[in-house]
Amino acid sequence: MENKKNKFLKGALVLAGANLLVKIIGAFFKVPLYRLIGPDGNGIFSVAYQIYTFMFIIATAGFPIAVSKMVAESTARGDEYDAKRVFQTAALLLGVIGLVGSVVLYVFADKLAVWIGNEQSATCIRVISPAVFFVSLVSAYRGFFQGKQNMFPTAGSEVVEAGAKLIIGIIAASLFVGMAVNPALPGEFDFSVNEIKSAKIQTVYSATGAIFGVTAGTFLALLLMLIIYVYTNRKHKVAPVCELRSRFSIMKSLIRIAIPITIGASVSSLTSLVDLGTIMNRLVVNPDVFDGYSHLFAEGTDFAKNMASEGWTGLELLQQKANTLYGVYTGQAQTMFNLPLTIVVGLSMSIVPAISASLAQKRLGDAHTMTASVLRITMLFALPCAVGFYVLSAPILHILYADADAAFLLQKLAFAVTFVALVSVTNSVLQAYGKVYYPVVNMLVGGVVKVLMNYTLIPVWGIDAAPIATTACYAIIALLNLVCIGKILKIRISLADLVLKPLCAALVMGAAVIFIYKTFGDVLLGTIGTFVMIGFGAVVYLVAALIVRAIKKEDVLNLPKGEKIASIMTKFKLL
Repeated sequence: MENKKNKFLKGALVLAGANLLVKIIGAFFKVPLYRLIGPDGNGIFSVAYQIYTFMFIIATAGFPIAVSKMVAESTARGDEYDAKRVFQTAALLLGVIGLVGSVVLYVFADKLAVWIGNEQSATCIRVISPAVFFVSLVSAYRGFFQGKQNMFPTAGSEVVEAGAKLIIGIIAASLFVGMAVNPALPGEFDFSVNEIKSAKIQTVYSATGAIFGVTAGTFLALLLMLIIYVYTNRKHKVAPVCELRSRFSIMKSLIRIAIPITIGASVSSLTSLVDLGTIMNRLVVNPDVFDGYSHLFAEGTDFAKNMASEGWTGLELLQQKANTLYGVYTGQAQTMFNLPLTIVVGLSMSIVPAISASLAQKRLGDAHTMTASVLRITMLFALPCAVGFYVLSAPILHILYADADAAFLLQKLAFAVTFVALVSVTNSVLQAYGKVYYPVVNMLVGGVVKVLMNYTLIPVWGIDAAPIATTACYAIIALLNLVCIGKILKIRISLADLVLKPLCAALVMGAAVIFIYKTFGDVLLGTIGTFVMIGFGAVVYLVAALIVRAIKKEDVLNLPKGEKIASIMTKFKLL
């Protein structure tokens, strides 16, 4: 029973480790990609990728959770046959949904690009369209294995997907970046002479090459999951132990669980599309908002050279400036912002089947304990990341991108880290308890706030308004979710344990890092100095967290070898 109780966190650690590796690989992809194709190319890449992400979430967001929940419940009853039928039904349904999504993206690529305000992204959208089909099928396999609380296949497929994206995407983008520009070329490009017609076409196709890496990665992830499934189930022939459910009945249950989850997740992705649509379209309303980032367009920059060669003027010039700013925002600030959410993704994916299994076995106390623990762990991790990004935004960006153009944007996004982490986990908790519509309503409320703030503030504050609106959006959603957990699920959560203690430790860490940075800033320059400050901050935070008793014994017990670790910490009066 104790192993079952702790299994969710062990599974979360497996996914967290994989996601950390994926994020590292992603950094090795996005950081050199940004340097390779520049902010203009990254703006085109991000347009296609954000549209794909939204389509991907519509096709798959709710179904892996629904599959894992139903598989976990069937497995808890000992009915392996039903668990397999759930997976098979989900795979068929997701295959159809994914195929439709891919066709829609491919057929309407030009119209989507025009609606966003970036016509150059149409080719990228077409190239990434097959990925929706591939990843839809992958999600069915992931949901099945997560329902078994076996997180290794999901972890492996994520690493393969990210690795292929890195290698294939960078190589494909480099092929076009390395071409010589020749305006006299009859076609758009010619590999035989390694020439391309214009710098504009070169930017478009280099971004398209990078996007091709994403499509290839999803295909290889699907191939791996298929091999693992066939291998692990080759000798497992089981008979139903309960009354056989029809596939139609299974499909109805999957849809009933998945649709509200998908709506909630789509609203989350919709905030990225809101940024995409409003940033590009609202920045051009007031040309003065570009003045704060005038160094990006100054004489001698790549932007200025392209402007001279392409003859950009009037509205087209403003649209190109908006694309560049969007490229800086997504390529630098959002890339860094997404890194701390690695652990949270693992917790969110693992908590649903774990709580579902406990509830199916009438172990309500275990479910409540897991809920409280996962919320505390989320805050213990997210708060120091938020403070760290705020304090060290410029040094971190300098060592990765050789500039810190997005430092102020990252500082503003830092406030949102904690709220996004809480939203991810609290959404999963409410879904695991069957309260699937509450996250939907809460996300819609936050989404409306995001749209209104972006629309009204971007023409006034420029692109800086986008991270501010994101923070407000997720702060509202997180608060509403916590209220639902406390009032509806009747789970008592200590405000001191959840927020005050880890916040106190994080602020002590931030003050210590600022002191070191101000005192020894001339010495701690460059990559080594930045990592020294990050390591110093981590040590200070751990010590401060132990002093204020932010780490609970039950959280430590959930770790692998938790009893031994807790015993040692208790001996030294650290718990």
